[in-house]
Amino acid sequence: MILRPYQAKLISDIRAQFASGARAVLAVAPTRSGKTVVFSEIARLATAKNSRVGIIVHRDSLLTQASDKLKECGVKHGIIAPGHGYYGDTVNVCSIMTLIRRLDRHDFDLLIYDECHHSVSASALRLLAHYSKARVLGVTATPIRADGRGLDSVYQKMVLGPSIRELIDDGYLTEPETYGPIHKLDLSGVKTTAGDYNRHDLALHMDTPRITGDSVSEYARICPGAPAVVFAVNIRHGADVAAAFSAAGFRTALIHGKMKLATIRAGIAGLSNGTVQVLVTIDLVAEGTDIKSIVCVINLRPTRSLGRHIQGDARGLTPMYAPGYPLDTRAGRLAAIAAGPKPRAVIIDSAGNCFRHMTVDETHTWTLAGRKRRGGKSGPTMSLTQCPKCLRPHKPAPECPHCGHIYEGGSQRKLNEVAGTLEKVDKVALRRAKWGEEHSCKTLEELVELGKARKYRYAKLWAERRWQYVRKGEREL
Repeated sequence: MILRPYQAKLISDIRAQFASGARAVLAVAPTRSGKTVVFSEIARLATAKNSRVGIIVHRDSLLTQASDKLKECGVKHGIIAPGHGYYGDTVNVCSIMTLIRRLDRHDFDLLIYDECHHSVSASALRLLAHYSKARVLGVTATPIRADGRGLDSVYQKMVLGPSIRELIDDGYLTEPETYGPIHKLDLSGVKTTAGDYNRHDLALHMDTPRITGDSVSEYARICPGAPAVVFAVNIRHGADVAAAFSAAGFRTALIHGKMKLATIRAGIAGLSNGTVQVLVTIDLVAEGTDIKSIVCVINLRPTRSLGRHIQGDARGLTPMYAPGYPLDTRAGRLAAIAAGPKPRAVIIDSAGNCFRHMTVDETHTWTLAGRKRRGGKSGPTMSLTQCPKCLRPHKPAPECPHCGHIYEGGSQRKLNEVAGTLEKVDKVALRRAKWGEEHSCKTLEELVELGKARKYRYAKLWAERRWQYVRKGEREL
């Protein structure tokens, strides 16, 4: 396995933190950047020192994915999960629930926790407490939780890999093209449960012929027949969405957690081999699953969770390189993507999540600290809206500040009351509207003061990490 430069650097940084005395290190690397490759190499290096390694996963799909990557890296391993024999290997991929039931049978010197934003759950904390003498490496693309809990209760140090934007610019990911609704989605009556929209309430708002029909027509307009994954709210909503796509003539499959594993795997395989064009899912493909063929992501589930937004929209960013190009150079990779079957990834954001969280390639500042939860009913889904006349994003207002367009009945029109046309999102204008205060800071010190004014817990650290991005964004604006 030949490591990419950023993967080699991330591994070096992780080892340096352990060498400095940290017991638990969290490594952040974007979705589709090869986190499994990174921790497989860490496991290989650990076995060279006769360390016993346990790789912790919380879903069967991640179990298989980790095992396959270890095989590619030449790392002999066992699997601790139902239906798998245990052979006492130095490295073992472990289903967390199975391992918890067998804590007295296994011992580890290093625990690697995949998708480690789950590692503050009750079951994970029980597991980590049992292996209190082992070192812990957590890996995730999104070190943030919808419930606001921080990860600093488990990890002492954080190591940052490249951003999604950097990987796109270097030809390791495909450029996303986002289409957002030009009318505001009003979810003011939807309650919040565990930091995100209540599924039952949300489904009542989203499962309408207007919204579903618009997602089908936009898919048919923008990229008809391209391999697509659709994120629905719940099983009933997913079934209605799948029926609508099937009625429009697209080969469609529905998968969810209550189906047999064989059925789920068949649906995912169908998207890869072409027997399925549209795969409707409820959460199953949103995290960890690697399906290179996905060209289009259709989001019909509004979310307050930044992590869920990034994990879902990034499913389509895996590049498909055309043969005959040198992939060891940036120019070669970019040319191979442009000439390949997926020169762009399409995100049809009918849920309007890009107006709350920005587009998937936005750079974020991560910390181990948590944040306060806001209970009760949620506000509107979009903190920004898009003008139907000039198509430029702006903060909600009775009229567009850019072109003067006046909204009928104010700026709070409901999506299911109007035609649901989607338009390509202007990312520069979106950034200007969202981060105007940051870009007005001319020095790092001014950015620190802005962080303090916003009452950020780590204002100086936030400012230092945002500064380079603010300067780059200023050039784009």
